[in-house]
Amino acid sequence: MLKPFNFCRALLLAASVATAAPALAAAKHIENFDAQTWQRLQQDLPRPSAVVFSTTDCSHCPAIIAALGQQLKNRKPQVPLVVVVMDGDDQPGLLQEPHYLPANRLFVFQGQTAALQYGINPNWRGITPYVALLPKAGAVKLVLGKPSAQELDNWLAAGNK
Repeated sequence: MLKPFNFCRALLLAASVATAAPALAAAKHIENFDAQTWQRLQQDLPRPSAVVFSTTDCSHCPAIIAALGQQLKNRKPQVPLVVVVMDGDDQPGLLQEPHYLPANRLFVFQGQTAALQYGINPNWRGITPYVALLPKAGAVKLVLGKPSAQELDNWLAAGNK
């Protein structure tokens, strides 16, 4: 049972969430990602979008997903965040992992990891997090680790000139 003070705070929080501007929804299910999915995503995702390639054992990925999710959520209009877990195919509980909550779509890779890496960037050696920034127009920018604020600003400005 909630204490009265906490109950009031919970009601205020619920009311503020209910009256806030509509936000992009969190991922509701896990989607499969195969070697051909990247090509489809580049065509089908709204632009701009960000895709984070992660693994379940990546110690830096949760913090970067959270930070990137927060930075993108504060943009107007909001920018979708997609997460691809390269080793999550046998882990159906990924949607309940708190560090994937900022993702609007959550994928798990099905197949050989080397094929995925090569399909994204032939020079990528699988180090995560690997972030793909899909601008409104133009080429995808690939970043190893967390993109800087300047990189994000430049990416979001691309195609708006």
